[in-house]
Amino acid sequence: MSGKINDDEEWVLVQSAFLDDEYKDDIAIYLVMETVRPGLYRIQGGSAQASARAGWRLDTGGWLRSRQEYGDVGDHSLLTDEEAQEYLDAMGLRLKDGKELMIREFRRVNGYDPVLLPVDPKFKERRDLARKRLKLPPKA
Repeated sequence: MSGKINDDEEWVLVQSAFLDDEYKDDIAIYLVMETVRPGLYRIQGGSAQASARAGWRLDTGGWLRSRQEYGDVGDHSLLTDEEAQEYLDAMGLRLKDGKELMIREFRRVNGYDPVLLPVDPKFKERRDLARKRLKLPPKA
């Protein structure tokens, strides 16, 4: 069984990492399953949070939504897998474990494996536009 948006279009997903560094002594990484749609539009699905204190855990409490509402997490805080792993190394965690957690949860909820892109094809454009809009320096 595979996920269909309609009869002609299959759900294609990407796992995006976001940095929440408002509190420098309690940094969190959010991993979000996003449905890739034309343009910059992404539909966010499930998410997981990584922190040094709690490790990886599913975000069932809406922590990500709360951080997005305050503007602390958003496209401006997107991370490449390599950037995310640097933060996770300091926590003793692996990005791979968070991605596997999200895939298992997707499979449990939907009954099939997600169709995943290795990276969001609009990643750089999303991050650069958001950082420019907020007058933040660009990321290399």
